[in-house]
Amino acid sequence: MQVDRVYVEDLRNEQYQTHLVQRLNEMIGVKEVSIDSDLKCITLRYETPINLNTLEKEIYDSGFKVLRTKKGEREHG
Repeated sequence: MQVDRVYVEDLRNEQYQTHLVQRLNEMIGVKEVSIDSDLKCITLRYETPINLNTLEKEIYDSGFKVLRTKKGEREHG
């Protein structure tokens, strides 16, 4: 399982956060989505066939400006 973080410009609106989490969780391969609105960070746990580029595009298409990403470690187990 891959764990990556996506930092976005604004995560203050709780309604948009909820919609984004639902949208990402519906994608095949996404196992967990968590949001830290203070850090403006979305943490994603996922497996193939999904990849970080596809997740970034989905976040962007949901109305969030992606500032940067941080590739995490691959989790085993």
